[in-house]
Amino acid sequence: MSISSSGPALRQPLTLGAVFPVFLGYYAQAVLAILPNTFIFKLLLLPFILWQAWKCAIGVDCAVLTAQFLGRESTDRFRCSNLALVVR
Repeated sequence: MSISSSGPALRQPLTLGAVFPVFLGYYAQAVLAILPNTFIFKLLLLPFILWQAWKCAIGVDCAVLTAQFLGRESTDRFRCSNLALVVR
């Protein structure tokens, strides 16, 4: 995977479908935390959750959702929200 593959032109807008794998992994981790003797399964699930979180952080464009919510057509003023999401 090259560095240019996470450019602003290739980002998808922030939707439920874009972040659903992260929520699903988080929920599965919570279920495994309740069940006894599932430590190895939690360790096996952790790389998937981290990969999905990274993919969402660099592949989702939060500026599109913010601009649509505020009724603007241009997302140029809201590009800093993508950086804030990745840094946070």
